[in-house]
Amino acid sequence: MSGRGHKGLGISSDKILIYMLYAVVLIVILQHIEVFIGYTILVALLAIPYFLLRWYTKDKKKQQFLQSGLNELDNMDSVQFKEYVGALFESKGYAIEYTPKSGDYGADFILRKGNDSIAVQAKRHNGSAGVKAVQEASCGKAYYKTNEVWAVTNHAFTKSAYHCAEKLNVKLIDRNDLIGLLSENSVMAKPQETRPT
Repeated sequence: MSGRGHKGLGISSDKILIYMLYAVVLIVILQHIEVFIGYTILVALLAIPYFLLRWYTKDKKKQQFLQSGLNELDNMDSVQFKEYVGALFESKGYAIEYTPKSGDYGADFILRKGNDSIAVQAKRHNGSAGVKAVQEASCGKAYYKTNEVWAVTNHAFTKSAYHCAEKLNVKLIDRNDLIGLLSENSVMAKPQETRPT
């Protein structure tokens, strides 16, 4: 009967040993809590710069890549810029159809994906793009009968351009948006197709 009672407790010598070891470690830590906290802080202080340096290096490489891409865009002529933007959207899975170089009716190319069709005007500017760029793009949507219309620039759009775009339902893609598109690509898209004459 006494053997049965011992079994009912279910405490093995291994468990007792583990509990005792745990108690000893806890007592040592409590007696030397300042030292333990000091070592913990030291480890944290050594680890934080390591992880910050890894993050900074990764972010810096990304920024260098993006900046070199933007500098390249700023040095392109307007035809190269249009072809580059077209190739960038092509890399995103859009089929592209270039419009004639002259008489394009406000669209440099048409993007197609599934049932979506988008008239795109891509203009390289030395400063902010204004209302005229938005109006021309809007004409492209009407002429080519597309679902959407986008105006793309290598710089920014003016406040007036944003107001006009809202009224005409034109999506504006500026320098910051291009940075986002470039960052999604592991390598920069290169123009492969030239526009028909």
